[in-house]
Amino acid sequence: MHEISIALSLLEGLSEEAERRRIGRVSAVRVRIGVMSAVVKDSLLFAWDLAAAGTIAEGSELKIEEVPLALWCSKCDCERAPTFPTSFQCSVCGTFATEIRHGRELDIVAMEVPDDIPAG
Repeated sequence: MHEISIALSLLEGLSEEAERRRIGRVSAVRVRIGVMSAVVKDSLLFAWDLAAAGTIAEGSELKIEEVPLALWCSKCDCERAPTFPTSFQCSVCGTFATEIRHGRELDIVAMEVPDDIPAG
């Protein structure tokens, strides 16, 4: 389960940003995770609770936005969804796409601070 190392990495980035902004506690963290990032959502949610213990994010909610796969079709000259989740063909013209535009993300989008704690 590599999700514990992912949770620890997310917490490290979160802690650095919170320190810069003088935030002492975080109530929720929103992340964007692509379907091809090889992250298991339920495992990450479980790992988050373990990793956040004793940190500024202890007891916080991890909110996950799943990002679907989007490919660049050179023939259509635009982003397209694939024909099937495991196919790399354009859903309109059938051309095999060579570039993944979305679906590999693993980003912190935002952190939420409790109302009773002023942001610096």
